[in-house]
Parts: sequence; structure tokens; C-alpha cells
Amino acid sequence: MAIVTLNNGVEIPQLGFGTAAIDEWQKDNGYVTDTILKAISIGYRHFDTAAVYGNERALGRAIRDSGLPRQELFITSKVWDTEQGRGTADAFARSLERLQLEYLDLYLIHWPVPAYTRETWEVMEALYDEKKVRALGLSNFRQSDIEQIATFAEVKPTYNQIELHPYLTQKKLVDYCCFHRIAVSCWSPLGSGSWSGVETRDKPVVDPLIVELAEKHGVTAGQIILKWDIQQGRIVIPKAEKLDHIRANFLLEDFELSDAELEKIDSLNRDHRFGGDPDTAHEENRKVEVPE
Repeated sequence: MAIVTLNNGVEIPQLGFGTAAIDEWQKDNGYVTDTILKAISIGYRHFDTAAVYGNERALGRAIRDSGLPRQELFITSKVWDTEQGRGTADAFARSLERLQLEYLDLYLIHWPVPAYTRETWEVMEALYDEKKVRALGLSNFRQSDIEQIATFAEVKPTYNQIELHPYLTQKKLVDYCCFHRIAVSCWSPLGSGSWSGVETRDKPVVDPLIVELAEKHGVTAGQIILKWDIQQGRIVIPKAEKLDHIRANFLLEDFELSDAELEKIDSLNRDHRFGGDPDTAHEENRKVEVPE
């Protein structure tokens, strides 16, 4: 499995497993744990969750039941909008408790809330100094948000997790992050899941170009999109529930896309978001509570 080295020297598996809305949104049950255990059995070692997903306990149970040494796993969680600012330290402590872990590998600000960013980041820096988290990062941050952090941060962000797929390539933001040595991670890399209400026919996995390339290389459409990201140095965290999909997303070593093929996929960009827009998401996010 390919590894990306973050700007503070911490190594992260380039291919991770997304856990948002396994089963359904904010479900924390045996099915979620079993799904994560399937991923572990196939070889995934990087798992991405968030307080607001409501499934940190299920991930914690899977970590325990896997029997793997903690240091073999890379675990990411995130602080939600309603818990930012002075609530960040308590939110982090609750995430650790739910996960039954002593530390996190990566902790992210889930969405930008500029009024709270400085206070939130300074709390996160304290957690980093206390070695409760190995790396600090961002999610859904725009260039302006990253520029804000740069004015006061003692610890540089290592990572920015954004919506990125062939219909939303965010090239300018990706180039900015790469220039500043901030790793780019893609959420919903295949287009948003069933929880989002997006019809399969509208997703890039059924785009004629992607389907044509999949047939040419003898792989799935999802594998084409994930390989497109991997070959360009991006981190991907696809979510899947069926064993064959979990396995297919992991098996990306046996084919390569040419530069011309990568460029063709790049050209599919429509600046189309399936998920929330950082310009407006906070108003809706404030209405969503983190479940206990």
C-alpha cells in the first residue's frame, strides 16, 4: 500500500476507508463494526471518521476486535462546527473516549468557521504538543481559510480533505495546497453515497469516459477514479459496504493510467458539488448535533 509522508514527517496510507453513513447516517451498530472489520481483513489500515458521523464507538470496537497493534492503524477524526472554539478540547476527549484510544493519528477541523478557527486551532496545537494527536489538518477549507490559519499557526496544517471527484477537480485549490505541502485528501471520490440522495446516473462512475477506460483496463469504474487520484498523489477515502466493492477499491496495483488518460479525466470537471459548499455549509451544519 502506497504511503504519503505529511509535512511533519508522519506517514499516512494513501488509500483509506471512509466511514460516513455506513448503514445509514449516524448509525453506531454491529453492522458498522462488521463492515469496518471486513475492510481490515482485506488490508485497509487507514480509517476516517468524525464526531458527527456518530459511529466512533463502532470503529473503536472494530479496532479492538481486529487484534491489530494500535501502531499499525491510522485513525482520523474531526471536530464538528458546534463544538469548535473553546469546546474543541472536550470534543477531542469525547472522540478518544468513544474510540477507546489513547491518541489519534490525525485530527481535523471538519468545516471552516472563520470566527472560531484561531481558537480551535490553538486548542489543537496544545493537543499536538501533548502528543495526543500525531498530525493536525483541515477539511473543506478554502484557500482563504488556509491563509487565515497561516497568520497565526505555530503548527502548520498537514492535510486538507475536500470533495474531489472527476466532476469537481478543484484544481486551483489542489495546486495551492500542493505548493504549501498540504496533502490533499478526497472525500466522496466516487461521487456522494446513497445517503446523499444523488442518483447513480448523475455520478462520475457512470460517465462514458470512465466506463470506457474501465473496460479498456479490465477494472471497475470506481478503480479508474481512485487510480486517477492515487497517481496524482492525492489521498482517497472511499466508503463501501459490500465486500466486493471494499475489495475492488483496495486493489489498484495491477494497472496504470497514461498521462493522456489522466488528462482526459481531468477534463470532465464541471465544478459540480454533490455535497455541501464551504461558502454556505455552516448555517445548515449548526442545526446538526453530534450524537453521544
